[in-house]
Amino acid sequence: MRRAILAFLLLGGCTRRELISIKGSDTVLPLSQAFAEAFMERQRSLLISVTGGGSGVGIAALLRGDTDIAMSSRPLKLSERLRLLERGKSLIEDTVAWDVLAICVHPSNPVARLTRSQLADIFTGKIRNWREVGGPDLPILPYSRESSSGTFEFFREHILQGKDFATYVRFIPATGMLVQAISQTPGAIGYVGAAYVLPTVKVLAIAQDGDTCYAYPARSRRELQKYPIARPLYYYYEVDRKERITPFLQFVHSEKGRAIVSQIGYLP
Repeated sequence: MRRAILAFLLLGGCTRRELISIKGSDTVLPLSQAFAEAFMERQRSLLISVTGGGSGVGIAALLRGDTDIAMSSRPLKLSERLRLLERGKSLIEDTVAWDVLAICVHPSNPVARLTRSQLADIFTGKIRNWREVGGPDLPILPYSRESSSGTFEFFREHILQGKDFATYVRFIPATGMLVQAISQTPGAIGYVGAAYVLPTVKVLAIAQDGDTCYAYPARSRRELQKYPIARPLYYYYEVDRKERITPFLQFVHSEKGRAIVSQIGYLP
């Protein structure tokens, strides 16, 4: 699995700098990278290492004690909470931003909007050709994140309502790779965090079932009420480690941190 890694290891004389590790969600990854870079410009006593791989990867590392902070685009599962109890660990859940999922297609696709149920039917296999939703006579090629991704979990729960993906859905290990695949495939459709959207793909407007108000990914908290695919982004960390990471967390929730959230493309 390819992982996006950011490791700022700056050596300054003989000064020893403490390392804070952050692992997990590829959706939260660009935000954490920006937090780390800006924080270390101000605070020279700490180093921040940021590694992607998926929400499940980060949470598993946290349960093993291999990271200080787990990035996640989904809440903890019941099985993960039970493992915490078994190991006597107590975690803090910290919401660091809000994300909206963008539904992307190839730029040549004339389809401009879908309802939630149409989107679900596409990814479960009920709708297999773009002409069924007002597009050209072209097979639909759905792309998804893989199962270790919190984005995958969120999409399956909130859009597919727990149903299984169609057997021909193509699962991609990294969000950047998914965007690239859509940009190169005329019949493709996929879902990504809004911060990953590039000019090489086309974003669709989405509506709740039975609603005539189609909306593009929200750009403000007020617009979240109109857009049906939004979710909080989390940091998870152990209570016992809170003191050593507090300076970084304070920066994340500062005015500068909130400005970074907006700059990256998420909502504070």
